[in-house]
Amino acid sequence: MMLNNKKSQNFLYKALLYLVVFFPLIVVLGSAAINITTALLIIVFLFYINITIINQNDFFNNHLFIYFFFFFLFILINSILNEQDYQLIIKSIGNFRYLLLSVAIFFVLENINEEQKKFLIYFNIILMIFICGDIIYQYFFYKNIFGFKPGMCNDFVTFNDCSRFSGVFGDELIAGGYLSQVGMLFLFLFYFFDFKKNNPILKKKNILFLGLFLVIIITGERNATLIFFLTIIILFFFEKKLLNILLLISLIVFIIFSLGTFSKKIEQRYINPIKSLNKLNLPDLYENLIDSPWGHHYEAAIELFLEKPIFGHGPKSFRVVCEKTKIQKKLKEKNFSYLACTTHPHNYLLEFLSENGIIGGIFYLGFIFIIFYQIFKLRKNNHPEKIITIALGSLILAIIFPFKPSGSFLSTYNASMLFYIIGFYSHYIKKIR
Repeated sequence: MMLNNKKSQNFLYKALLYLVVFFPLIVVLGSAAINITTALLIIVFLFYINITIINQNDFFNNHLFIYFFFFFLFILINSILNEQDYQLIIKSIGNFRYLLLSVAIFFVLENINEEQKKFLIYFNIILMIFICGDIIYQYFFYKNIFGFKPGMCNDFVTFNDCSRFSGVFGDELIAGGYLSQVGMLFLFLFYFFDFKKNNPILKKKNILFLGLFLVIIITGERNATLIFFLTIIILFFFEKKLLNILLLISLIVFIIFSLGTFSKKIEQRYINPIKSLNKLNLPDLYENLIDSPWGHHYEAAIELFLEKPIFGHGPKSFRVVCEKTKIQKKLKEKNFSYLACTTHPHNYLLEFLSENGIIGGIFYLGFIFIIFYQIFKLRKNNHPEKIITIALGSLILAIIFPFKPSGSFLSTYNASMLFYIIGFYSHYIKKIR
């Protein structure tokens, strides 16, 4: 009986391990594959903890896990209070899967051995290299190795009109965001993991940062570029010994402007917007923002927040109530259909304020504060895992930075990647404690 139980434990743990290892690959396949894999991972995890003696204090002593339990509980209660239909209430219940995803990853990493960790890191580094190579191929040949054209391109535009590249993601313009998050996660793990010192590749690890960032630039995703920059800047703020990485960033900036001299695609996405900004004074910048699609969404979100400042209009409500705002009525009168409401206001903070009110906004800002406070406390810590923990915390802060344009916080794609990273961060923060 004991032997069978041990075999079951080993089988379930290996299943969990492989699901964690292959999860970044699954993300490439789309939302349906992500949800199926997440559900499978959670089911296996629940079976695993049912037959395994685990330290429950590891969960209850983790501030982030407890915080997000109450965070998602509030969203569920708010969904009910706003009398949303049963589908949105079910979606609010479904948010707990992201917490369980992080917890499952955390417990896998708590039991992982060195060889398994190497496999986890190497597999995903190879995956990132492949995705980067595929994007570069698409950049030069108009289609990737699978035949996908760049996401913004169709049969009615020329190659030079295509300024954003999607690689294996096809029509989804998320390749840069994927690399700036999952790519950065495994690059940090690779960078700081104690491999054999005589490995020649590891002596050139800074080049990997340069290569990754250049590919992110090639995708044309300015938000992804911003995430990379913010991560490195925040990391340098907490760990000034990493001066070489900051110098690398300076080199990258130079390369961007150099590339812009012969690449119309890079010029269109990066150089021209910077030139336009330089020609404008502060009032003009404000007017340009207000008149932009982002500005219209921001204005609508602020209006909705002021209508219901405490609890907002309910989770996932922006797509419906946005149409009723004054700004949208004005745009419809002017026949500006291309500025119609989307599913979210393109800013995490405004999304929480408009849908979940000031309480939702406090929860969101509280999340930022917890991460910042945790890595701030590590500055004078001499633990060998200190730098990797600060690096992952910096990445999370860059992803959730409240003043940058973004997708929906709790979309399947965004939330899955964020909470996947949180699982790794939670493991390292616990090791230091």
